Amino acid sequence: MQAESYASISLVAFLFGIFCAYWAQTTKRSALVWFFLGVFFAPLTGLLLLAKNARERPRGE
Repeated sequence: MQAESYASISLVAFLFGIFCAYWAQTTKRSALVWFFLGVFFAPLTGLLLLAKNARERPRGE
């Protein structure tokens, strides 16, 4: 792989980590933990946050 590929993969992982941290913070979870989970396990972490958020949201919102 070329250096540009590694850089773009790293950037996407970092941005996904920021997204997970922000989302976790707004739902009163640990932003730091979810940031690192988001960086290392990007797709799985996003799905897990969606599932946790859906379970806790009352119906009708």
